[in-house]
Amino acid sequence: MSNWGKLLPYLFLLFTIGFGWFILSPLIPLLISAFGIKLAYAIQLISLYGYTMVILGLLAGWMSAKFTVKLALYLAAVISIIGLIGRALSPDYAVLLLFQVIAAIAYPLAMAPVGSVAASLFKDKSHTVVGISVGVLFLGMAVGAFSGPSLSAAFGLSGTFWVTAILAVIAAVWIFFGIKGYPTNYKGKSLKGAFKWGMLKNWYVGLVISSASVMFGGIASTVLLDIHHFSVLTAIGYGGLLGGLAFLGSAFGAIILPPIFEKYKQIRMGMVLTGILSFVFVVSIAYYLSFIPMIAVLILSFFFFGFFGNAFWSMAMASTTNYVSDPAKAGFATSMYSVATNLGVAFVPVFLGPVFITNASLAVGVVVVIEFVALLMAFLMKTRAGK
Repeated sequence: MSNWGKLLPYLFLLFTIGFGWFILSPLIPLLISAFGIKLAYAIQLISLYGYTMVILGLLAGWMSAKFTVKLALYLAAVISIIGLIGRALSPDYAVLLLFQVIAAIAYPLAMAPVGSVAASLFKDKSHTVVGISVGVLFLGMAVGAFSGPSLSAAFGLSGTFWVTAILAVIAAVWIFFGIKGYPTNYKGKSLKGAFKWGMLKNWYVGLVISSASVMFGGIASTVLLDIHHFSVLTAIGYGGLLGGLAFLGSAFGAIILPPIFEKYKQIRMGMVLTGILSFVFVVSIAYYLSFIPMIAVLILSFFFFGFFGNAFWSMAMASTTNYVSDPAKAGFATSMYSVATNLGVAFVPVFLGPVFITNASLAVGVVVVIEFVALLMAFLMKTRAGK
């Protein structure tokens, strides 16, 4: 089996994790009704995935380095099954929350060591593999967000949860039979020197891009409703559409662009180009969402910010592997990047998001500054080992 064939079960696992994660987004009203909970508690179920990455991301990277990446992926597959089946059987919110936590643990176990998968199977194609892996995760998120309403209409909330569980079982079977060749060329097990100060540039890019994606996806409906006085149903509808398009753009951007730039050995140009275009479209989102709610412009801006922003994000992640000397450390390097990214997701939207309601001019100004600094980092991040 070729290395690309070995990658497929890993990609499918990531897809099912993303699918099971963001299928909850359009189902929030059903969750509130079925479990008798408030909106904040329903949203918490989605946020758990980000928190588990913050808490367990480094552990997952360490595990993949010390005991090979296979152990982390086996655990991710099993834990995903337990969490998603338990979620489908949950009689009340307390049980649902418990099993959602368990399901969410699969995310850092599968995603954090992506650098080890890339470096061990494709020594010179780290940007391609990381980009495709991240893209497939986001594709799963997009498919989950878009298909949730249809599945719930056909099968109900419990039936929709069972769909995610069945896909997790299929992914686990494929993982257990399909990754026996992982990894292929470790040099050692020591993590000494896995952290380098230069990685902070990459972390900043990851933090800023991901924070903006989550923040704008989360506040779109509220801004349209409270500031521009759209009707409730219209605001929620557009909010779901814009968020789904951002995920879809993120999937396509990460899958398509990094492999192209790597094939033609233009990683630096790719970072700069995606950095510039992601800056343009995120500023467009901030401005038009705050002051002139032109839906056509917002649709294009959300999609293309996802498209270019996530390509930029994935190349920044892959770039962290250039600071280390072997595949074991590469997984830990991408784990640290994932943790930094999700720290931003945990805090930036919470503090900056409400400012778009209370002082839009200040909020837009902050977005312009922090995103412009991220653009500058495109000129400074490593494009290959030793460079």
